[in-house]
Amino acid sequence: MFTGQLLQERYLLQEQLRNHPARQTWLAVDQAAEDLQNHRVIVKLVAFGRGVQWDELKLFEREVQVLKQLHYPQIPKYLHSFHIKEPDPWLGLIEEYLPGVSLQTLIHQGQLFSESAICELAAQVLEILIYLHEQKPPILHRDIKPSNLILTPEQKVILVDFGAVQNQVATTGSSFTVVGTYGYTPLEQFGGQAVPASDLYGLGATVLHLLTGVSPAELAQPDLRLQFRDGLRPASGHRISLSPTFANWLDKMTAPALADRFDSATAALRALTSLSTAAPPACAIADVTSVRLQIEEQPQQLRVQIGSLWSDPPQTLQDLVGTALLTLLGPLAIGVLMLLPLGAVYTQQALTTWDIGGISIGLLLLGLGTTAWSLGLNWLKQNLTSTLLEVRNRQLTIKYQLFGYTYWQHHRLTRDVIAIYPVAVNAEENAVFISFRDHAPCQLADQLTTPESMGLTQSLRSWIDQGTLL
Repeated sequence: MFTGQLLQERYLLQEQLRNHPARQTWLAVDQAAEDLQNHRVIVKLVAFGRGVQWDELKLFEREVQVLKQLHYPQIPKYLHSFHIKEPDPWLGLIEEYLPGVSLQTLIHQGQLFSESAICELAAQVLEILIYLHEQKPPILHRDIKPSNLILTPEQKVILVDFGAVQNQVATTGSSFTVVGTYGYTPLEQFGGQAVPASDLYGLGATVLHLLTGVSPAELAQPDLRLQFRDGLRPASGHRISLSPTFANWLDKMTAPALADRFDSATAALRALTSLSTAAPPACAIADVTSVRLQIEEQPQQLRVQIGSLWSDPPQTLQDLVGTALLTLLGPLAIGVLMLLPLGAVYTQQALTTWDIGGISIGLLLLGLGTTAWSLGLNWLKQNLTSTLLEVRNRQLTIKYQLFGYTYWQHHRLTRDVIAIYPVAVNAEENAVFISFRDHAPCQLADQLTTPESMGLTQSLRSWIDQGTLL
């Protein structure tokens, strides 16, 4: 087949979408179409012979038969099928063309998806699966993955490629053809026992690919479970941080054991819908404001002030002991810091008389004094630095301040934010990081309590998601 070739005296091949020696997909123009506004169609072809297995031909015929009976706005309509005999035998299928871009293409382009956008996309796919699974007998797609989901300009999800479809209940002992894509296919499907919940696994794996930018086949899989929660960074892609309820929903969608998965698309959609209507968590923003963490939300701006580690009064015996020790060691610290100016004076005097011993002692004092000042300034930076965050006009500003003086600041567009996530420091304290596109992760705060870190993370995500992520 080639560009410009006319099939069946009406379908003019324009652009090849998928290329395989024995299977091809083309965008074509139906020259006999009555509606000139909708004259483009999808042409799917499979060669009869050329090493094509009989099972592949059966799957193609099944795809044709299934599409004939489906009538759903987010599934391409069956239009026509034909058989080319000469010069080479081909089977052809004509489908409705629905313009859009595949989710796989968006992933390759580096598109970022917020949790709310992911929920909307997943809900649309679940609606499609409910329609398919409620057919008699149930129709299983068996190849849910990003490349088979098309996002239209109207933000509607289209499910395409029914080449792996199953429209009859599998029976024990019967022969079967292994179909699906590794990483998106559950174990039971590899054993020829696909059920409606098998499509749910494919959708869950697709959601993880959208969130992480990493194929589920590349995610760590201890106990066959896909690992995606906070604190784990894939080898490539980016870290994600999800609300606990949505993470639990994804766990259930991608459970390796069929019994642990949702038993139907209806149940999965009901659980997903309930996430948006659930009561806010105990660590809501209004509840996490503390002496150290101040979150101020205004109509056009979010302002977060994160105080220094010493802004909170001592809470434990360990904190009290540390404060006492620093108080007692204060005079000693001042004496050590004086080594730098003392060494400078001593060295200067020794140089005037070329006293080699005096110069050596002066340089030693200079070295000790410089080290003391470096350690002291670093201690001040770590313990007395406060952080000011401002989100306004789709821009995030980060300022590090010491005694009210801003010694470092960073401005980035909110669309450049990849993820905001807490990282556990120990059982009681967390740090919060932010990752930008083409920039190393930046630490926003350290030694926050769990409610503080979750409140800060949720607040920033909410504001940054507004109009900046798909």
